[in-house]
Amino acid sequence: MKSIKDLLVWYNNLDVVPFIKAIKAQRELFMRFDLNMFTNGVSLPGLSEKVMYQTCYNNLQYPDKKPANAFQFPAKRLGGYRSQDAKAKREFGMTLDHLDTLLQNQKYLCGLCYCQLTDDTATADRINNKLGHIDGIILVSCVKCNTARKDMSPKGFRCKKLLELNSDRLVYSIDKEEKDVYAKMKANIAGGPSIIFNRYAKRNETKIRGGKVCKKIIGYDANALYLWTLGNEMPCGRLTTIEAYDGIVEDIVADKIVGFLECDILTPDHLKDYFSEMTPIFKNTLIDCADESVIGHHMYKYSETRKQSRAKPARKLIGSYFGEKILIYALLLKWYISHGFKISKTYCFIKASSHKAFDPFMEAVSNA
Repeated sequence: MKSIKDLLVWYNNLDVVPFIKAIKAQRELFMRFDLNMFTNGVSLPGLSEKVMYQTCYNNLQYPDKKPANAFQFPAKRLGGYRSQDAKAKREFGMTLDHLDTLLQNQKYLCGLCYCQLTDDTATADRINNKLGHIDGIILVSCVKCNTARKDMSPKGFRCKKLLELNSDRLVYSIDKEEKDVYAKMKANIAGGPSIIFNRYAKRNETKIRGGKVCKKIIGYDANALYLWTLGNEMPCGRLTTIEAYDGIVEDIVADKIVGFLECDILTPDHLKDYFSEMTPIFKNTLIDCADESVIGHHMYKYSETRKQSRAKPARKLIGSYFGEKILIYALLLKWYISHGFKISKTYCFIKASSHKAFDPFMEAVSNA
């Protein structure tokens, strides 16, 4: 090396060359899922999310394609199609023999949703709606599919019907029609507590639970909880809001309905001592350090000594013995009820269906 430039080139190559090799290997990993890590995602978590949603479609339920009873396409319906094309000035070239052949080839099932057809429900569906009814560009479908498909391609419409069939097994995005659901769920996101009861503990010295000496200290690193949670039952399907009714809590406990209940919940007085180490209901609420009724006498005295620098009123995550008009997921609500908590008032219920949508992803990651 004769200059600083030579040193920098040498040092840079030591750093960059192995980095490029690693990126190439990682790029090949995501190509197995038809993903280009440079164009299909802005981050590795974003790419992983795409892989996760791909796995949702590995275990879809497909329609039962059991053949229906044979019948001939109604001849009187042919005249109606001829009149449609004449009125729209389109070419007409469809024959009954061709429709009967299509029915036989399709096993008398709808060519889009695969439901069983009858002479009352069978229709001649034009694949290209810009053209008339002509042999070769027709499929036989049910009345509902013929009406609903409009200009969508048959392949795209079949995919849509498949997703509708599996609607209770997939996680839906919340659209504008359910914007109130989105607003309510977003307002009830409380966050997770990060609790350190003691920053330092020593065996045979630290005292817990009323002065008892701690004989053993064990640390657990639960590093797969997110993955485990993904593999559990999820609220799937389109989320809809219904009014709370008498007996809704009993239906939740009996697993008759799944979703989120907006309610008032409280801890009975006789259980407060049991839950005193970790208050069980987490919520975001306004904390004013100048209000003794909010922060308690001890912290209020401390706050008074720091009047000049104490924090302004702000919303904070707290543990509490009660919650007012908070949204609680059915599984958590069942835990609360089984441990003696009381529901004093119910408001509404966001209804969903329960399914392990991401269980294949959990298994794939665990077995990788």
